[in-house]
Amino acid sequence: MLYPLIKKLYQRGIIPVVTLIVLAYLISGNAAVQRIDLLLYDYFLNLQDNRVSDEVLVVAIDDASLNNLGQWPWSRRVHGQMLDRLTDMGAKAVAFDILFAESETADSQADSTFAQAIERNGRTVLVVAPSNPGPEMPITEVLPLTLLAEAAAGVGHVDFEIDRDGLCRSFYLNAGINDAHWPALSLALLQVAGVSPLAEQVDGNQDPHVEHIGWIRDRRFLIPFDPNPDAVKVLSAHILLSDDEAASLVKDKYVLVGSTATGLGDVMSTPVSLVHQRMPGVEVNAHVLSGLLQGTLIREIGTAHYLVLTLLVTAIAALFMFNASFPSAIIIFFMCVLGIPAVAGIAMYVEQLWFPPMASTASLILGFPLWGVFSLLHERRINRSLSDRMHHQALHNAATDLPNQYALEDRLNRLSKESNRDGKTAALIIVNIQWSGSAGGFMGRSDADQLLRAIAQRMRNAVRIDDMVVHLNGDDFGVLIEGLSDGESAQQVAKNLLNVLQEPLQVEQSQLFLTPRMGLSLWPQESQDGDALLRDASMAMFSARIRHSTDTCIYSMQVAKEVEQRSQLEQALISAIKRDEFEVYYQPQIVTGSGRLIGVEALLRWHNPKLGLVYPGTFIPVAEHTGLIREIGRWVLHTACHQVQQWNESGLGPLRLAVNLSPLQFVDQNLFAEVCDTLEKSGLDPAQLELEITESAVMQNLEEAKAGMRALKELGIKLAIDDFGTGYSSLSNLQHFPLDRIKIDRSFTRGIVTDDDVREITLTIINMAKRLNLEVIAEGVESESQVTRLDQYGCDELQGYYFSHPLPAAELVRLLDGRDSIHGGLFAGERLTSIR
Repeated sequence: MLYPLIKKLYQRGIIPVVTLIVLAYLISGNAAVQRIDLLLYDYFLNLQDNRVSDEVLVVAIDDASLNNLGQWPWSRRVHGQMLDRLTDMGAKAVAFDILFAESETADSQADSTFAQAIERNGRTVLVVAPSNPGPEMPITEVLPLTLLAEAAAGVGHVDFEIDRDGLCRSFYLNAGINDAHWPALSLALLQVAGVSPLAEQVDGNQDPHVEHIGWIRDRRFLIPFDPNPDAVKVLSAHILLSDDEAASLVKDKYVLVGSTATGLGDVMSTPVSLVHQRMPGVEVNAHVLSGLLQGTLIREIGTAHYLVLTLLVTAIAALFMFNASFPSAIIIFFMCVLGIPAVAGIAMYVEQLWFPPMASTASLILGFPLWGVFSLLHERRINRSLSDRMHHQALHNAATDLPNQYALEDRLNRLSKESNRDGKTAALIIVNIQWSGSAGGFMGRSDADQLLRAIAQRMRNAVRIDDMVVHLNGDDFGVLIEGLSDGESAQQVAKNLLNVLQEPLQVEQSQLFLTPRMGLSLWPQESQDGDALLRDASMAMFSARIRHSTDTCIYSMQVAKEVEQRSQLEQALISAIKRDEFEVYYQPQIVTGSGRLIGVEALLRWHNPKLGLVYPGTFIPVAEHTGLIREIGRWVLHTACHQVQQWNESGLGPLRLAVNLSPLQFVDQNLFAEVCDTLEKSGLDPAQLELEITESAVMQNLEEAKAGMRALKELGIKLAIDDFGTGYSSLSNLQHFPLDRIKIDRSFTRGIVTDDDVREITLTIINMAKRLNLEVIAEGVESESQVTRLDQYGCDELQGYYFSHPLPAAELVRLLDGRDSIHGGLFAGERLTSIR
């Protein structure tokens, strides 16, 4: 239970990200990481322009002053003189960075004199410092003499923070024993001068910091050192006492008095100190004072905030890195490694806020090998997943997700290798689904994939769970059934499946009626191996399709023979036009009563060297099934139009030419252009061309049929409905089409003499056609009694064997030319007269 969860978390990158977050937490307090943070801070500090304020002045007890005023320590009277000079010269406030913790023994009045000078100035600050008597001793405060402290305006501490690398970078605004009550010397100097730094400048890091027992520090700030070694203005103490021109340097300045002489006073290494040089403590205080005056003190982010921000930055960077692909992850890695410190430097420059970036950066660097392992495993997992997906796609249909033909062939190959010791039967059912001819096709088909999925689900539900349902191609499905006791069981399964598929299928708001054509083959009874089983079942299904059978076709040698003959017919039909094997025959159409030959119908015949004379009833269905009917139809239209025009030009016309259009021709988008091209090239008068369209072609799509027929009528040609009465149209539909004629099917003509129902239907068709101003022609007329009855009913024209069989062009010419006549029937011994 736990391993899958861990694996899932790892795959999503959660565990690697958490690992880097924990790593960042662990190294956030590491000395090496902190050292690098300090180096980064020093680098960014030296890039900043932290110029020392012009209001800050250091009065230095330097080597020159010691040479002029005597060796250290000086008498307190000298300090008093210095302070009086500063008072007279107009200094804003004065701070002595010198400890006056003991009384002067050489001159008992010196301390009093200095105290009086302090009182006269009124804005003097003295220093207090911590002292550590011994390793186990509590830390104490070193305070100025009480006399001096009472005279001073304020007292400030001079305790600075020394980092682990020995550099001074920060100070605390407040410090003291048990309570951080002493302000820093520079802050005390501003306070006695009546200057209050901005609140955000003195809030600082609020984390209390205890350095030693009893000594407490508060509100840490980083010092904005000026990298310029001559940044602090310095006035030598002996010049202050001897040169009145120094007044211009002292006026309105904040003065810090302290030692800069060699070996005297405290000195500290700072980030801006030159190599092997250190900065006197009084100058460090000058930089602090300048930062307070100009509001440039640098705040360091608090410990809690630092930790939260470090972990957050690490998490965000790791999430992006571990969820990106190569090379994007490499780019993100370098952007983070360089960008996090850069952002820290920008924050330091813009907001005076320092965020140590190395814990986040180092965790990403240390975690980079982990990303490499994760990326490698992720790539392998993706490749494996992609391979599995490709394998699945290769063996399954994209629309239905059913196994496809490759999967079926694989299963059949395994079936061939298995022995049939138990005597069980395997059956393969191949189903072709047709739906465009059903009523649902007129209501607007839904998404094809949705329809196919619905069919697949219905088939899946109709068979056993172990049976293999496959989707072979667009409209072909298959079911492999194993473990049957005999062939009859397979036939029963096929029957049940056929019944299920013939039920209406609900697709969105419409009901769709499917027309399944099903073939069945058995193993090992009929098919000897898997390949043969698939071939034979497909052959049986094809046989069911060409027969339009609603029952399951079971494979047999007879079925194989029929399909083979069909295949030979298709192959021969493909090259029939190129080999000039087709010929157009013409059957006369006669005006009822007068016997005048008014037109001919073009009928196709096929003379094949091997098959002999092939009649349309045999090869037209094949041509329609293969789509060759379009090319054949174009050839017939072209040939017949040219032939009739030749007769016209020879004085044998004019004749009306009737040409049949197959349903595929009628819905062809190029039909209009082809008719125009044929009329133009042949020179035939459009009024002499009549196109016969079947009911089924017209009724498949009423609106498109109307539009197509109107376009053809605009050319001036005639339109007729062929085989009327055999389809599912009604006479009322005829009024919506631009028709000229309807042709009564031969089935009605055949029964018009003997069948009362047929007579009534035929009479109704003729009467309704007359009301719609449509002419009527009856085909299949074979007897005088049929001619008589049709004449009585008012049929306009007749066509059939009674008058003439379809004739080749050469024989029809003799008929038209009067050199021959039709023998037998109503016109036996008479010559048919053509329209002149």
